[in-house]
Amino acid sequence: MKAKEIIFYAPLGHSTKGSKIGGAEVGCQKTIEILQKAGFNLILVEKPAKNDASLISGIKHIFRLLGTWLQLIRVFRAHPNAVLHVAGFYLNQIYIEFLLVKTASLFKIPVLYEIRNGGMTEAYKKGNSLYRFFMKSVLRLADVLLCQGYEYMTFIHENLGKQSFYYPNYIMDKYMAAYNPNREQDLLRLVYFGRVVPHKNIGFILDVCQEIQKRGTLFHLDIIGGYDEDYYVKLTDYIHTHSLEDKVTFRGRLEFSSIHSYLTRSHFFLFPSKEKREGHSNSLTEAMGCGVVPIVSNIGFNASVVGNNDLVISAYDPEIYADHIQKIWDSGDWTGYSEEVYHRVKQNYTESIVKNMLLKAYASFDTVL
Repeated sequence: MKAKEIIFYAPLGHSTKGSKIGGAEVGCQKTIEILQKAGFNLILVEKPAKNDASLISGIKHIFRLLGTWLQLIRVFRAHPNAVLHVAGFYLNQIYIEFLLVKTASLFKIPVLYEIRNGGMTEAYKKGNSLYRFFMKSVLRLADVLLCQGYEYMTFIHENLGKQSFYYPNYIMDKYMAAYNPNREQDLLRLVYFGRVVPHKNIGFILDVCQEIQKRGTLFHLDIIGGYDEDYYVKLTDYIHTHSLEDKVTFRGRLEFSSIHSYLTRSHFFLFPSKEKREGHSNSLTEAMGCGVVPIVSNIGFNASVVGNNDLVISAYDPEIYADHIQKIWDSGDWTGYSEEVYHRVKQNYTESIVKNMLLKAYASFDTVL
């Protein structure tokens, strides 16, 4: 690619409450690291965060978005040979994203639009004609498209006749150690890490723990991630009511280097997310890359990432989850599943593999412009 400057518009976590920092921010930071290591000069422009649903907050958020647009105009003028990379979240963001992409085209700034999270195709199908117009306009105006899931690539090809590039989440190479199945067998170790929020279904995970406890299995659950105090109180009340105090530990927010030490001794990663916009979970990939067997809901890209329907459960029933975990544990099949998910990540979702996908997308600017 001829241009070596990238104007990178994305959520970077600087204006987001700690408990709300999640996969979007982590994924964007990983992208920044790849591009910087590849020799690109990045001009970072933070996507403003909206931290609550109040009217005043909403009005302030609109003004911050417009301020960011004006900031980008100044950046376009100062860096006429750069590329604009937009981490796209569509839905109610599609209108400001259209404005940014359209403005870039007026300045003859080429655009890479990265479709993040899940729910893009559903949003398009259920959206009104105005929403679909803006969504299609953004996808058509963008010179290069990145897709977090294969499902998006099919949708774009069928509806717009455009090619796109697959750009999934991944685990850093330094954490992809040689596979080691040797883990404690006398204690079933469960883990969840990510945002500790209601739509990630943490309460349901505790329901699953209660069911496992009924079966008399010795186990321990580590919950790793930031949380709001009100939700934490609700969860700890449940733990106390169901006598799970010595079986569940909240670890708070940790750096992945610390999380990695928990994953390498855990057996199952519980991910019964109900997040409507669940995409390709960083946590899911990183857990699998450490040989932790995932038990996940059939939402977002969970099923296509896991690649084994035995580990995907459609019903939100704690007994079904508990039975599934118990069956794998008691049968001795855990090692086989563990090796399978480890190698799936090693072959598809490592830093080295995904880095090449991203750089290939950037190299395509030489042919599409």
